[in-house]
Amino acid sequence: MTNLKLNFHTASDRGLVRDNNEDSAYAGPHLLLLADGMGGHAAGEVASQLMVEHMEHLDRDPKDADILALLGAAADDANASISDSIAEHPEQDGMGTTLTALMFDGRNMGLIHVGDSRGYRLRDGELTQITEDDTFVQSLVNEGKLQPEDVSSHPQKSLILKAYTGRPVEPHLELLPVQPGDRFMLCSDGLSDPVTHSTMETSLAEGTPEQAVTRLIELALRSGGPDNVTVIVADVVDSDSPDCPELPAASAMAGALVTGEEPTHPDTAAGRAAKLMGAQRNKGAQGASISKKEERASDDEEDHQRRSVWPWVIGVLAVALVGLGGLWWFDSARSDTYFVAVNDRDEFVIQQGMKSTLFGRDMHKPVQQVCINDDNQIRLVDSNDVPGDCRVFVLSDLPESTQGRVHNLGTGTYADVTGQLNRLADDALPPCVDETDAGKCREVK
Repeated sequence: MTNLKLNFHTASDRGLVRDNNEDSAYAGPHLLLLADGMGGHAAGEVASQLMVEHMEHLDRDPKDADILALLGAAADDANASISDSIAEHPEQDGMGTTLTALMFDGRNMGLIHVGDSRGYRLRDGELTQITEDDTFVQSLVNEGKLQPEDVSSHPQKSLILKAYTGRPVEPHLELLPVQPGDRFMLCSDGLSDPVTHSTMETSLAEGTPEQAVTRLIELALRSGGPDNVTVIVADVVDSDSPDCPELPAASAMAGALVTGEEPTHPDTAAGRAAKLMGAQRNKGAQGASISKKEERASDDEEDHQRRSVWPWVIGVLAVALVGLGGLWWFDSARSDTYFVAVNDRDEFVIQQGMKSTLFGRDMHKPVQQVCINDDNQIRLVDSNDVPGDCRVFVLSDLPESTQGRVHNLGTGTYADVTGQLNRLADDALPPCVDETDAGKCREVK
């Protein structure tokens, strides 16, 4: 009988755009865990840290215990701690975290998954995604409305349908048998969004877990590093084999769990390349300036003409650049901004974009419909395809005292507006059980 162990490594990089790192990762002999925080203002990293802090005790031999039950219970405890933290610090309202974790018992990997962080298994050179994104665009793929290869470029790719936010959530739990030679990878969307499946497959197929982690993070940075990127790689090895490598002596952490993060972009090859390109641009600009001075010294008339024309050229270019920059900013802000609205049928919908209009044209569009069940829990669905078993959440479901503040809800991130909807659902009238309760309950059809 083989004695299977894990050879693991993890690392994280805040990327080339973000100012802080909201990812938290933990890797140990029996537990691999990645949590990608959300919510901004450091609240995202609080949520991801709480998730790890309440689950790292699972990094031990579970013997004959039900590892899926252990994972689910620990995640529920972490979710409760997120709820408590929000209650104590109202400014954290809207924070949450994804969770993708594997617990190893020597024979199987127990998988728990919520959100859009991903898990993969490389076996016999073939990379298989072992998780399914809890996102709006993935629901479109499942319904045959979107091709998998179009997910990363879809404007609603960031819409997460499930996350640990302090409210009840049902995770995906699955038992995965392992065999020697399996390589598992957990990663945040900072890797899976900019780097293709085939590139990850090629990069994972070679080297040690540490080399693979370093190479994958470097690939994400070369692709622009638009988000925090965190990677865990673990090999299933036979510890009795003479070819077994030296295994880690202790667990490892990365991301928001590690103090003393560098104040500037990390000293990676991609970071150094970006700095070198900037230096070359500056040097080129200086060289061009010297060259122009020499030309002016040799031909005063031509210089006078050049000085007469260049201000106009520079002015036009400056206006164009400002215009393009404004358009880019406006489009980016519009795609990342959401708000709760009520349509002409008094149904709640999530709108993407600005509340304003431009030249009589709305700068927003509906992206999701809102449903509510008898327990006052909401469900978000495609606005163009409301399922038959879903009862649409309407304004009259709320007491009159609450209806008045619906139109004053502000714009925000997707997490912000789902938080607003959850609070509205908490205020919703209970389902009617008696006709004499008219006005004090909502009719369920």
